[in-house]
Amino acid sequence: VIRRIRVKTPYELDDTFAKEVGGCDTLEQMQEKLKASLQAYTDERGEMDLQDRLLKQAAETLEFTCSQDALDEAVNEQMRAFEARLSRQGLSLEMYCSFMNTTEKDLLSDMVPAAEAALKNQAAIDRIVEAEGMEATEEEIGQAIAVVARQNDLTVEQLKPYYNDEFRQAIIKSVLTGKVMSFIREHATVTV
Repeated sequence: VIRRIRVKTPYELDDTFAKEVGGCDTLEQMQEKLKASLQAYTDERGEMDLQDRLLKQAAETLEFTCSQDALDEAVNEQMRAFEARLSRQGLSLEMYCSFMNTTEKDLLSDMVPAAEAALKNQAAIDRIVEAEGMEATEEEIGQAIAVVARQNDLTVEQLKPYYNDEFRQAIIKSVLTGKVMSFIREHATVTV
């Protein structure tokens, strides 16, 4: 039984569209708003990429050798994160390995260089924190917790059951990493 037939018609790109979809008074205002938003996104991505490259350069100056235990833990952490991403897509590690004609052992082996780089980057961060006497203030920790809550569509109150020492240490690490990234960026000479 057919109850209703609808004909979808595309929006006209006019001021009405801008008001209904873009929350702007005119189409021109909506276009400017979108342009500014895209520019802000592009600038933010560019800055993040630059900071990553600068941190990598700082890490390359270190004489650093990680222990096998630390490397194994870093690789296992990467594998856990990879399995979580697969799970969100409805896949298991076994299914992925089957599709990609690889083994878990090969995946672990492929993760070693990235794990070594991550450990070296963290060592660089730790050394800069120590050398510059950086600390995470309670205010900064509170702000970082508020960001985590917003990113997960929770209130700070709803996040409290997950707040333990491990969570606090992760927040402190995040705050200090942000400070180090800002420090590196401020003190770098960037040429184009």
